[in-house]
Amino acid sequence: MTASIPAAFPGTYTDPELALVGLSEDEAKARNIPHEVTTYGLDDLDRAITDRTDYGKVKVITPPVKDKILGVAICGVHAGDLLAEFTLAMKHGIGLNKILGTIHP
Repeated sequence: MTASIPAAFPGTYTDPELALVGLSEDEAKARNIPHEVTTYGLDDLDRAITDRTDYGKVKVITPPVKDKILGVAICGVHAGDLLAEFTLAMKHGIGLNKILGTIHP
């Protein structure tokens, strides 16, 4: 079974890139949707460190106490490429904990 997700904004060609899918934090607040915000710095990604592009962040919007992704915003080099995994996860009901528990070679 697949879920319908809000339109993805695959990336703007700015430096750094900005890519979005699903609800933003502001949209969740405006709609009174209970949510949590989790952020990660791109300085934790081995590839970004190796490529010397380790600046930017990932913001993930989730409902409280549920492993479901409501929206993602990424600002950094290759943000549009990084967004693909989150878009796939949202479409197929894969939660943030499963993504974080996956080794990305």
